Amino acid sequence: MLRFLRNFKYYAWHEVRRGCSAVATSDLSDVHLVLPTVWPSELTKRIHPLPVPDLIEKFSCDAPGGQFATMSEYLRSDPRPDAVLLPEEIDLHRKMSMDDLNSYMHAKDAFKEPHRKNRIFSHVLVVAGADSARSSPFRQRPEFLYFCDCLRPGAALVLTRSRKRRTSALLFLSQEVDSQLCTIFSHMHYVDDVLPLAMLKKSLHWLLRDHSPELWHFYEPSSPVSFIVQEVANEAKIAMCNPRYILQYTRTVKTSRELRALRRANAIAADSMAEVITQHHQNPQELAALFDYKCHMRHARPDGTKISCGIDGKGLWQMDAGCQYGGYEGGLARCWPSSGRFTPPQKMLYGALLDMRRDLCSLIKYAGSEGAVRTPLELHAAYLILLARHLRELRVLPKGVRSAAETVEVACKYNCSPVVVSHVGLGKRDTSRRLLDYPFAPGNVVSLRLSISIPDDCCQAYPEFRGILCQLGDTLHIRDDSVELLTAACPSEPQDIEVCLPASRIRSHRLRNDGDQNGSCDTLQLHGFRDCN
Repeated sequence: MLRFLRNFKYYAWHEVRRGCSAVATSDLSDVHLVLPTVWPSELTKRIHPLPVPDLIEKFSCDAPGGQFATMSEYLRSDPRPDAVLLPEEIDLHRKMSMDDLNSYMHAKDAFKEPHRKNRIFSHVLVVAGADSARSSPFRQRPEFLYFCDCLRPGAALVLTRSRKRRTSALLFLSQEVDSQLCTIFSHMHYVDDVLPLAMLKKSLHWLLRDHSPELWHFYEPSSPVSFIVQEVANEAKIAMCNPRYILQYTRTVKTSRELRALRRANAIAADSMAEVITQHHQNPQELAALFDYKCHMRHARPDGTKISCGIDGKGLWQMDAGCQYGGYEGGLARCWPSSGRFTPPQKMLYGALLDMRRDLCSLIKYAGSEGAVRTPLELHAAYLILLARHLRELRVLPKGVRSAAETVEVACKYNCSPVVVSHVGLGKRDTSRRLLDYPFAPGNVVSLRLSISIPDDCCQAYPEFRGILCQLGDTLHIRDDSVELLTAACPSEPQDIEVCLPASRIRSHRLRNDGDQNGSCDTLQLHGFRDCN
């Protein structure tokens, strides 16, 4: 019986091996693989597969529709976040803006009819978000981000305030949303309701139907939201008011959370530039890439379009850069010598910038008092007068009796910044000409950009000064009785900059080694002299 079982197993295994070899040597067309049929569900029918490049663009953190729908989500990677766009902060922003719009209407009504009692106004404010741009990373508009923590492209926000001071917020998205997504997005972006953008026109007609509210919107010809708002205003026969300057003035006064975010953004920019100065670099692209990397390591988002750097003909590196943290931007400008030491003409021009910064900070500190500057435009004129005085001391401008207008006109030729002082908030360049006429106030954060450029063909200047460009930029916080320098972490004094430069460190190391060798040689000579004696 046992022998029979062994023989059966042997012949069975032999037949299996013969069958496998026959299948392996057969033609591949004889082998048929049959998979089970899976019927697609309703969900899979609605999903359209995308190619890999589109998937990468869709789900990258900087692309439209990326993984970060809010600024709060973006800051989750920071172990010590300074979030600003919280529900209570957004409520405060909306209340301040609506109060300023109401105050403007009261002032306008009192000017037209002085003897009439104050009316109670209702308001409808429409703010358009940024559209998606495939050529560059998506950046939400500052005026939209001020009222709503939403990083989705093509959105629109409608804020309403009734005569009973009841406020509401409606968010319109370019994508279709169902009831479940509406509930999720309402809590995520802190609004009362989320609707598709196709319902914006119908919703505005419904809001403007009763109580004849004031319609506010900044019109842009290329914006589809502006086209809808203009069409609704024409059909309802209501004037559309421009809230741009009023909202800009509201945003100039910073809250405590905004100040913390601005301090953090400027500290990151200053620390990053201080580390860039200490590194050895060959070209401007390497300089910008290094600053970009340093900001990313500190959980900030540098803006490549606002980073300008290069080297002039006299060997001075120039860099004007900034970054964004929590939606708030900070930046500064510095220059440093590639050789490791400032030449005497470079140090004299750079010292003039430091003196002017000190004098301008003193003028800002006493802004509003008798005889001091009150507005950014007046500070710009004071800077040009100080620049002309320093240029006369350096014999760049001839000493003569000139009027104030002539002095400012001549000094403009040696200045590279069209606007020396500008307000800083959610947008680095968000400063209009009308906003520069408003007086300084405690809580303002301003950017100061000073520069001196001596042209190559300036015959009245000494040859050593020709072709030199020096710039100095900082961010200042105006307090009640002082001015805070938010970018103090980056060195600005010439001796502090020279200590940080790699060429200066190499030179000092060589001098130290030469001194040690000379000291050892003197010791050997002294011992030899003693032996001879």
